[in-house]
Amino acid sequence: MPKYLPIGLSIAIFLIFCVTLFTNTLNIPSFDDYDTTLGFIKRIFFDDYRAKGKFEILFGRHNEHRIVFSRLAAAAYFGVFHQVDFENLVFFQNLLLICFFKLMLKIMDQNRLLSGESVLFTTVFLFSLGFWQVTFFYWGGIQHYTVFFFCFLSLFLLDKSKSIKSFSFFLAILAVIIAVFSFGNGFLGLLLGAFLLFVQKKWPQLIVWSIITAILLWITFVLGSQVIDKHNVEFNFDWMKSLLLTFLGSFVYINPASNHYINIYFCMIVGTTVLFVWIWLFFKGYARQNPLLYCLLSMPVLTGIIISISRFESKAGGGIAPRYMFFTATIPVILLLIFLDMKILRRRHLRVLAYSGVLLWGIVFFNNRKALTEMNRDLAHRVIAWQEDPETRLIHYHEAKPYSEAMQWAVDNKVVKIPDLNEFRETESVQN
Repeated sequence: MPKYLPIGLSIAIFLIFCVTLFTNTLNIPSFDDYDTTLGFIKRIFFDDYRAKGKFEILFGRHNEHRIVFSRLAAAAYFGVFHQVDFENLVFFQNLLLICFFKLMLKIMDQNRLLSGESVLFTTVFLFSLGFWQVTFFYWGGIQHYTVFFFCFLSLFLLDKSKSIKSFSFFLAILAVIIAVFSFGNGFLGLLLGAFLLFVQKKWPQLIVWSIITAILLWITFVLGSQVIDKHNVEFNFDWMKSLLLTFLGSFVYINPASNHYINIYFCMIVGTTVLFVWIWLFFKGYARQNPLLYCLLSMPVLTGIIISISRFESKAGGGIAPRYMFFTATIPVILLLIFLDMKILRRRHLRVLAYSGVLLWGIVFFNNRKALTEMNRDLAHRVIAWQEDPETRLIHYHEAKPYSEAMQWAVDNKVVKIPDLNEFRETESVQN
């Protein structure tokens, strides 16, 4: 194989990803955007709240999450441009994906595992369309990319910190605070950071970190806590297990038009392997040998456990939801680094895995681009129909009125400018 082929393929995949992003992103709100973005802008900039009320709105919960970063980003954009442009906000959030990619390369380099093939393998999974709902919609990516980037960054900086006074330790604290206020699983960075410091016997840093952890955990789980309505569904362990195992193996899901259940079963087999490997690494002592890589692997695994408990009623199908699959895209990358570090994999194995990954990327890209196109068409049709009839459901599984009113308010106050959607008008209309 030519020496520069892996790098050339990595650049090609990245450019295809970018072209797809710039040509398939719509400047219209969707799903959670009506509340978390438009509703937030209304409450902060237009409603008559005092400073205390605005502070509570900014830091208040959205379901079980605190999404301060996404709210601040939207508010900052509106404050500068006096309008919300979802297309530009999506481009901004994908800068965090690029930052995450660069961080993973830095971690590879630090562990002396950086090569053309390892870069290609990482590119295959981090610039995939498997998690297209995160990539192309503001309500997803701004939370998921942010929480993982800052959690991973915090762990990376903790690993480098030498003392309480070191700049790396200060930045690690700052990064984990941002993570905690970005999405619901951000608190895992606190627990994994404490574990890393404990294993490395950095006792002064651990004491300070523990105090900060206690405060942030109190804010996360106690301050302003609310009961989440689960429709009185009794917890079912089998459903939870199916979701967890599917989730952990979802990085090999290709969203096929047929054989859907066979693909899910394959994901469950892969996910079961991932779970056993994670447990095996702990008892083998790898968590002490290389706590950074083990903590990085633990982040998506523990995230899967949280999702499977809180969303157990969605069963195995919930494990392949595109809005969650960025979290699992990190699993094969980190496992590759661990197996290379343990000398279980050699350079010749890496080459086979990298080029097999390119094939997987191509299949995933083809199938999920169709899913993205269909979603964009549906969203555009709903907005077109809404312009003619405000009784149109802008979100298909919710009643029309609250979201129609939110959209009308945003248009009337020039918070949102609906783009020209003529390219979508030729196809069939939306059903309410």
